[in-house]
Amino acid sequence: MSIATVGERLIHYEALGRGEPVIFLHGWAGSWRYWLPTMRTLSHRFRTYALDLLGFGDSAKPRREAETAYRLEQQTEIVRGWMEVMGIPRAHFIGHTLGAMVAVRLALMDPDRVDRILMVGYPISLDPPRLPAPNARAWLAERLGRLAQVHAEVHPDHGRADPQAVEWGLEEAIRRREELIEWLQRIDRPLLLLYGGRDPLIPPPLFLNGALDPSARLMILEEGEHFPMLEHPARFQRLAEDFLTLPDPSQIALKEEWRRRFR
Repeated sequence: MSIATVGERLIHYEALGRGEPVIFLHGWAGSWRYWLPTMRTLSHRFRTYALDLLGFGDSAKPRREAETAYRLEQQTEIVRGWMEVMGIPRAHFIGHTLGAMVAVRLALMDPDRVDRILMVGYPISLDPPRLPAPNARAWLAERLGRLAQVHAEVHPDHGRADPQAVEWGLEEAIRRREELIEWLQRIDRPLLLLYGGRDPLIPPPLFLNGALDPSARLMILEEGEHFPMLEHPARFQRLAEDFLTLPDPSQIALKEEWRRRFR
């Protein structure tokens, strides 16, 4: 287990391989652990890193400061500070839900640190029942917990997360939905948005069809659910490697199993 001190926070991470850096950022459920199969596959060409974000896994859990410590900007500053500590000037990113939000926010705050971004379940289509904010957060957190139970790589570490880190992360995705959409149109980095066609929490955002920059791609794995990197690992890993290695990532090929692609 590797630990870096970022400011006053202890941040856990793991690393494999050699080459250009690729940073994996997990979502609201689980920890770095569910990225391990993809890290192993990519490690023959890249130096892969996976972090536990603040409040998750073996990273710090500042419960007394939860309302500020777990905000998106703070999580983003943690990742930027970790890159400084590690001496990583620039990297590719693969992020899932919350991790995708952090990668996009970092690309806007400090664009020189970010190259290509593969976003899994970027939560612009998260649509909870119309309830008061605390109730909406609780409803989403409960549903997320049920999804986490399906995967042995997710469930144990999901139970170790600070519930406030989960709920505040969900709350920001709900409250800042319009910003999340706007951010996609402001980034000048290669983007790939990937969704599971059967994700019960974050369905594919078909309203984006035709609204993205020509350099960005929206892909849907028809049989995928909330964790396509675990449900269809070989497909996910091949797509990730293609996206990171093609000279022009906007020309990524639509394999037979990727049923739909939008621009």
